Amino acid sequence: MTKAYVAIHCQTGKENQIIRSLMEMKGVSEVTGVLGLYDIIIKIEAEDSMKLEQIITKKIRTVPHVITTMTLIVI
Repeated sequence: MTKAYVAIHCQTGKENQIIRSLMEMKGVSEVTGVLGLYDIIIKIEAEDSMKLEQIITKKIRTVPHVITTMTLIVI
């Protein structure tokens, strides 16, 4: 099992909408709104690094109003 945390910067005022979308995604196990440079921190779990990459690039980064992401892979 591969795990990662993803910090998400999003458009102001769209945090709750994005949080709801992320909570419904397969592979996303935790979603937390935070204050600071990033707006949302999520925990992702996938079978391997290829699936992890697909979740991040094909699902998370394509959510409307997501501006940037930073991925921290658990070792």
